Amino acid sequence: MDYDRIEGPDGLEIRVPRDDGYRTCPVCGGDCEPEPMVTEQHGVRIAFTCPEHGPQGVVDPFDDVR
Repeated sequence: MDYDRIEGPDGLEIRVPRDDGYRTCPVCGGDCEPEPMVTEQHGVRIAFTCPEHGPQGVVDPFDDVR
C-alpha cells in the first residue's frame, strides 16, 4: 500500500493511504466503517466493515515498524 507521510504531534509520523480502495466494499461499492481492533497477539489493527456485507479489510497502521 502506498502512503502519504505527514508530521504529527511531537514529531510522530502519520501515514495516510493514497488510495481509498481499502475502505470500499467490493460488493456494493459503499464506504466501510472503521473499527479499531486491539489484541495481545496482533497489536492494533483497523477493520473496515460494510454495514450490509460485513468485514471487508484490515489495515495495520504500524506494519513498517514491526
